[in-house]
Amino acid sequence: PLIATLGGARDAQPLMLAASLAEPLPANDGRQDYLRARVADGRVSVAAVQDSSMLRALAAANCLVVRPPHAPAAAAGDQVAILPIA
Repeated sequence: PLIATLGGARDAQPLMLAASLAEPLPANDGRQDYLRARVADGRVSVAAVQDSSMLRALAAANCLVVRPPHAPAAAAGDQVAILPIA
C-alpha cells in the first residue's frame, strides 16, 4: 500500500484473500497477529514456530494469516484472512 500511495493510487488497501486452514489455531490474545504461513490450492498451513528470530519460517512463507484481536480458536477447514507476500 505504501508504494501504491507513493505512486499516486487513491485507494491503496492491502490485498486480503481468504483460505481454509489446514490445521487448527488456538484463540488469539488482545493484539492483531500476522502469522507466517504457506498457501497452496486454497489451504493455508501456518508455520509451527512464530518467534521473531525464526527467519526460515519467514523465508518459506508466501502469505501471512491475519488474526484479529481476541479471535476465537479456529478449526481445520475454517476460513481465515490471508495477506499474500510473495
